[in-house]
This record gives sequence, structure tokens and C-alpha cells, in this order.
Amino acid sequence: MNNFQIAALLSKVTFSNAEKEQAASYLKNISNDTVAQEKFFNYCKIWKLAPWICSQLKKHNLFHLLSANIQQQFSEIHLKIKDENEKRNQEAVRFLKKFKEENIDVIVLKGNLFAHTVYQETGYKRMNDFDILIRQENWEKVQDIYFSLGYIPLGFGWSGEKQKVAKFSHVGMSFISPGYTCIVGTQWGLKSPTTNFNVPIEEAWKTARDFNFNGVIVKQLSPTFNILHLILHMGIYKCGIRDLMDVYNVLITSEVDEDELIRLIQKSNTVNKAYFTFHLSNICSPSFKSILNKLSPQRNSFTIRRLKKRLLVNELTGDIHNSYNDYFQDVEKIVIYFNLFPQFHKKLFFYFKILKSIYLPKMETSLKLIDKADQASIINITEARIKAPYFVFSLIAQEIGWKFTILLFLKLFVDLLLSFKNYFIKKESYFDYLRKRGIDPKIIEKVVKNIQ
Repeated sequence: MNNFQIAALLSKVTFSNAEKEQAASYLKNISNDTVAQEKFFNYCKIWKLAPWICSQLKKHNLFHLLSANIQQQFSEIHLKIKDENEKRNQEAVRFLKKFKEENIDVIVLKGNLFAHTVYQETGYKRMNDFDILIRQENWEKVQDIYFSLGYIPLGFGWSGEKQKVAKFSHVGMSFISPGYTCIVGTQWGLKSPTTNFNVPIEEAWKTARDFNFNGVIVKQLSPTFNILHLILHMGIYKCGIRDLMDVYNVLITSEVDEDELIRLIQKSNTVNKAYFTFHLSNICSPSFKSILNKLSPQRNSFTIRRLKKRLLVNELTGDIHNSYNDYFQDVEKIVIYFNLFPQFHKKLFFYFKILKSIYLPKMETSLKLIDKADQASIINITEARIKAPYFVFSLIAQEIGWKFTILLFLKLFVDLLLSFKNYFIKKESYFDYLRKRGIDPKIIEKVVKNIQ
């Protein structure tokens, strides 16, 4: 077994006695090899698996097979993540109770749900925020609650006015708690309505179930909708064990009707993305053969072409992480900063950074985009440089659709030109707004930069 295989095995919530023996055998083989143990730990740390692997090793009485130094390193990461997550949960109870008082339905999504229902471990992984689903008509009431609790909006245009629901979006502005322990992401859909996906959101609400979150009765999606949600948000490149394990662990711990899941996947037009997700999940946890046989993806689609390349890399390297990157979020952060500043010269700086990030990504990233991260030949470097812009645009289009990707970049240019007027007509910037509230903008900048 290599580090990928042992990490994938240990990532499963439950495994057989034979699999436990495999894990024990692997760890015994490296018990006297400090270099191998360090490599195993660093592998888990780099791919953000260390908290959950630590918990699993302790649960299955395998932790003692590692040296005291490696045990300490695993434990420190696990305790840090657990503490951060539990502080976020404590803070979330504040607004969830307010929602309850105002009769606002809320569904807790993904990791913050799975920590309680799937993993039974609040420190199983690091989370950026606390994602919730509300009904669209409650968005303004929800904002009032956030402001009443002293929450800070993570964006501009918030001098007390209401942000209306945008027809082209499924998410509202993120807010952060006064103590900076909880970023809350509020959405009324599971994916942008501008994509080709068609999520039956009313069916999601009808099939939702009650869930006790730290003493507050809220809701959770049904197992099939939880899997659908994970499929919709699975990155084409940001897709490793940490991302995939939620998919197979929901399947392991829930009674999932395969035919019902297939029906939902077909209805929401996510067959290609589901095939991609299940195929890579099957490498980590071989339990998707039956579902894969029931799916008929478009063999020449962008998603399936990337899957074929990813599978080829796995055959060559014995790992699925070689192409891993989160470049969409890197570009997204620059766009956020572009929108925060009203002055032309500041917008111009970020506008050029956006263009550079699209047309001239770093070569390390460009090679990952063509799935040749470890093959930096002149031919591959040339190919990566030529194809990188297409892949970056495709990543953005995966999130918001091609039409709105093009419109977005036209809008950025128009916003840049219109910002000239702000030299003559004073417009309050987001940072001016923060200072008026007595908030140090550097703290907010640090929070945004720390999002992974």
C-alpha cells in the first residue's frame, strides 16, 4: 500500500476486519521507520486529512503504532480543528435560535451536518464556514437577524440597506460573527440557476428531515439530496480524498435508494458530474460499481474528458491528487477585491491581476490544469500555457454557466470604466464602512485570506 491507499482506507467511517488488518500491517511496517512515518503524516497534513485520520487511528486502536512525535503532530492538528469547529458551532446556535423564534426554516448543509450525523466527530475536518439553506422569501429577515447579532457582512454595499434576492444567484452575502469565529454562508438554492443543472429545490424541502443541532431543532437534507449537493459542488480539480470521503461515507452510513438517487441525478441534469464524482470515489472506496453501471454520461463532455485524464494520472502515479488545485477560488478572491474598491486606480490594479490569473497562471497551476503536473517538458509547458485560459474559463463556467461567465467579464470592464466618476462623486468604500463600525479592515482581510 502507498500513502494514498492507506489514507483512503482510513478515511472510511467503517471498514472490515480485513481492511483493519491491512491498515495495521502497513503501520507496523513503518513503525521503526521515522522517515516513512513523517511522509505519511505530511501526506495527511498536505491533503487536509490529518484530523480525521488521527481520530480513526485512535478509534481503531492503531495510534500506538506511530512514534510519540508523529502522534503529537497528529493530535495537535486534530485538537486545533476541533476547537475551531466547536467555537463555530457554539456561535451558530445563536442565529439558529433566532431563526427558530422567527419561524424561519433552515437546513444545515454539508460538513457542519456530517460532523454530527456521519462522522460523530466535530473535528473531522477544517471548515471555512457554516453553510445553511433557507427559503428565498426569508433572506431579508435573515439579514436583519445577522445585523441584530452584530454580524459583519463580507462585502460592500452594506450601510444598513437590504440586499434583494438576485434572480441569477442562489446565495446571499456571507456574514462573519463579531468574534470572528463563524462565517455563515446563506443560500436559497443548491447551485447557481445560471448553470445547466436543474435542482428541484421544493422537493429538497419536502424530503428534508428534522435534525437536533446542539439543542436546536433544525433540518437536514435527505441522504439522496445530500449526495446530490456534494456532486454539484465537487471540484473538477479540487477533488481529493477529503472532498470525496463525504460522498462515500454518506452512502456507507445512510440507507440510500440507488434507483431514487439515479432518478434525482437524471432529473437535475447532473449525470456527467455524478459519473465523475462516483468514479473517483470508487478509487478511494470501491462501492460504486452498481451506481456507475446505471449512469450513461456524455463521453465527450468537458467533465468526462477531465475524468479520463485524472484516471490516467492515477494509473501512472497510484494517486489522484497530482492535479489537485483550487484555482477557481484564487480567481474568485481577486474578483472580490476588485469589487471592494470604488477608485479607478485600485480597480485597475485588480483588473490586471484578474487578467493575469486567467491568461498567465503560474506554470505549476497550468501543468495541473492539463493533468501533467510532474511532466514539465518543453512540449507540456507550451501546451499548458496555450490551454490554461480555456481551462480557467471552463472552471468558472462550471460554477456560473458560460453565458454568465462572459457577462461577468464584460461587467468587470464596464465597472472599471464607470469607476472614474468616483473621483468626482465620493462613494463610500467597504473599508470606510468597516471603519465607521469600528472594525479594523486588516482583520477582515486576514479572514478572507485564511479561507481555503
